[in-house]
Amino acid sequence: MEKDNFNRRDFLKTSFKSLAVGTIALSALDVKKLFAESAAETKSETESAAKVISISEHPELSSVGGYIITGNYFIKRTGDSKFLVLSIICSHKKCDVDYTGEGFECPCHGSTYSSTGKVLQGPAKKNLKSYKATYDAEKNTLTIN
Repeated sequence: MEKDNFNRRDFLKTSFKSLAVGTIALSALDVKKLFAESAAETKSETESAAKVISISEHPELSSVGGYIITGNYFIKRTGDSKFLVLSIICSHKKCDVDYTGEGFECPCHGSTYSSTGKVLQGPAKKNLKSYKATYDAEKNTLTIN
């Protein structure tokens, strides 16, 4: 095509071809996955800071076996100075899991986890994320790292 002979029909053909190629290229991207990864990175950054919980503000944690769900954490007292801290975010598709009293269940796709966060039934393949927790008896606080 020469510049002089570039008419309206040629312009429309070229524009349509460019639009079609662009649409095909965009459809190859998994936009939902890109947004989910971005949200997960943001969530990971905010969770990376240590969180301090005052046990006196959560009387459920005063005795062994007591538990709370706060933010994205499931916290259970397992001993005089020991605590289990798990993420309540399903490792499969990032839905919030429900605590059943005996374990965890994802309402989105049916994954189940033991009371310690281990996968019992998929589609999830990874256990619930666990966090290191340090109990300070003097201050009666729990620090989650």
